[in-house]
Amino acid sequence: MLFNSYIFAIFFALFLPLYVLLRHRLQAQNLLILIASYIFYGWWDERFLILIMISTVTDFVTALGLVNQKPSLRQGLGLTAFLLLGATLLSLRTWDQTAWTLIPLFIFVAGGWFLHRYLMTLEDHTRRKAFIFVTIITNLGLLGFFKYFNFFIDSFQQSAALLGWQVDAVTLNIVLPVGISFYTFQTMSYTIDVYRGQFQPTRNFIEFSAFLVFFPQLVAGPIERASHLLPQFQRLRVLQWDAIRTGTWLCIWGLYKKIVIADNLAPLANRIFTDPSAASSGELIAAILAFTFQIYCDFSGYSDMARGLSRMLGFDIMVNFNLPYIARTPTEFWRRWHISLSTWLRDYLYISLGGNRYSALLTYRNLMITMLLGGLWHGAAWNYVLWGAYQGFILVLYRLFHIDTWIAQRQSSLVVQRLQDLALIAIMFILICLGWLLFRAPSLQVIGTFIAGMNSLEYVPQLTTVAFYIWPLLTYQALQLWRGNLEPLTQVPWFLRFNVQLFVVYSLLLLASKGGQQFIYFNF
Repeated sequence: MLFNSYIFAIFFALFLPLYVLLRHRLQAQNLLILIASYIFYGWWDERFLILIMISTVTDFVTALGLVNQKPSLRQGLGLTAFLLLGATLLSLRTWDQTAWTLIPLFIFVAGGWFLHRYLMTLEDHTRRKAFIFVTIITNLGLLGFFKYFNFFIDSFQQSAALLGWQVDAVTLNIVLPVGISFYTFQTMSYTIDVYRGQFQPTRNFIEFSAFLVFFPQLVAGPIERASHLLPQFQRLRVLQWDAIRTGTWLCIWGLYKKIVIADNLAPLANRIFTDPSAASSGELIAAILAFTFQIYCDFSGYSDMARGLSRMLGFDIMVNFNLPYIARTPTEFWRRWHISLSTWLRDYLYISLGGNRYSALLTYRNLMITMLLGGLWHGAAWNYVLWGAYQGFILVLYRLFHIDTWIAQRQSSLVVQRLQDLALIAIMFILICLGWLLFRAPSLQVIGTFIAGMNSLEYVPQLTTVAFYIWPLLTYQALQLWRGNLEPLTQVPWFLRFNVQLFVVYSLLLLASKGGQQFIYFNF
C-alpha cells in the first residue's frame, strides 16, 4: 500500500475516525494501530507478515530474558496463538501446503520454549550473552536469507568460474519482503539497548508490536529507537489542531517531492542509465543530476509523509533528512542524510568496532567496514558494495587531511568563511553525485561509460527539465536555511504561507506523474 495511492487515502480515511473514537482508551488504540499496520503491510503480500511476527516474538521474549524475566503462561499461549495466526496468513494462497507451514512453526515454538527454559537457568552474564546472540542470529538470519541468499550464491559461482571450477549453484525464487531491512534494524536496536542497560523492556506485547510495525514508518523508516518511540505507545496521545495542520502540510510537501519532482525526473534518469552509450556528455551529467534529486525527493518525501502522518496521530518521529546537499564534508553529509541509518551504524557498528578510540589506522578500518556494510544494507548487488566503499574512502580521505577540524578551528573573517563554505559545498556535491552514479548504475560497464563520456560541459534540453522540477525545492530549502527551521512556513506571514501552499497544491494537480510509482527505498 503506497502513500501516493488512492487505496491508502481510503485506508487512512477509515482508520482515522476509529483512532479518534478510541482516544481515551490507550490499549484499544494501540491494538487498532497494530491491526491497521498489519493490513497496511499485508496489502503487498500477507505471507511476509510471519517474518515480522517471528521477529516480534523473538525480541519481546529475548528482551525480558536479558533482565531475567519471562512471559507469563497466559502470555506464552498468546504468543503461540499469534504465531499460529501468522502461519495461517502464510498458507492462505497455498492451502495444500498448510502442513509444511505448521511443521516449521511447531519446531520453532517448541525449540524456542526449550531453549528459553535452558537459557533462564544460566548465570547472569552468560544468559545475557546467549539471549543477545539468539536475537542477532534470528533477525540477521531472516534478513540474510531473504535479501542476500541468491546474491552470495551467484557471486560464489562467478568467482569459482574465474578459477576454472564448475559449480552448480542452488538458486531459489526468493522474493524480497518489503521493508525488511528497516524493521529488522529497528527491532535489533531495541534488544541491543536493553542488553546495554540503556532501556527497560516492556511486558506489554501489544504496545511493543505496535511500536515495531507502526505503519507510517514501517517500510522505509525512519529507523526509530525504542527509547524515543516506544514510550509514546505507553501514554495517551492528545490530538491537537496545530499538530494536525502541520502534519497535513508535511504530508502534502512530501507527496509533492515524490510525485511531482522524483517521479518526473525518474524517466529521464532511467532512460539514460539504461543505455548511456548513445548519450552526449551533457545528457550523462543531466541523468546524474536527475537521479541525485530523484533519490533525495523520493526518500525524504516518504520521510516527510511518515512524520506528517505520525504527527496527525499524536506521535513524534525523528527527522531523517536535514538539507544533505549543503554538506561541506562527508561526515556532515551523513549527519544530514538518512540520519536514522547513519546513527544506527554509528552506535551499533562503528562504536562496537572501536570507533576512533584507538589508532588512526584502526579508525580508518572501522570507517571502511561500517560504510561497506552500510552499502550492502541497501541491496544485494556489487554496485551497493562499491558505493559503500566509495563513501568510506572519502570519509577516510577527509579525516586524513583533517578537513572537519580545520572548518571548526578556522580564524578567517566571516566573508572568507562563507566563500570557503561555498567551495566546500560545491566540491562535496560533486562527490555526492559521483557516489549516486555508483549507486544507480546497473553494472561496472555503465559506470565506465559515464566516466568516459563526461568529458565536456554542454547545454542539453534535459538540464532544463531538471531545473524546471527542482527550482521550487531549492527555493523552499533556501527558506529553510535562512530561517534555520525545517518547517519555515510557521515563521512567515500568512499570505506567503498561503501562496506557497497554493502553489504546491496546484502543482500536485497539474504536474503529478501518473501511475503511483513505488518508493525507491521499498527495494531495501
